[in-house]
Amino acid sequence: MALFPPSRYHQAKGYSQSPALQRARRPFFVRNVITGLLLLGFTGAVYTYSIMAVKQDDLGDIPMPHLPADNKESTK
Repeated sequence: MALFPPSRYHQAKGYSQSPALQRARRPFFVRNVITGLLLLGFTGAVYTYSIMAVKQDDLGDIPMPHLPADNKESTK
């Protein structure tokens, strides 16, 4: 016994879409593609901006701690 009843919008064998579902989704396809591209572009721009902002920082104002004398020889 199935937990959920079978969908009328998918074929009985397999997971392909029925012609009714394809017709119902057709008017929204272009708008969904444009929205997806806008979201992808925005996240890509934020990621690129973040990487470029971090590359510009030279971190010269952060003091580096000195290694103890006995650790200098063990790192060679």
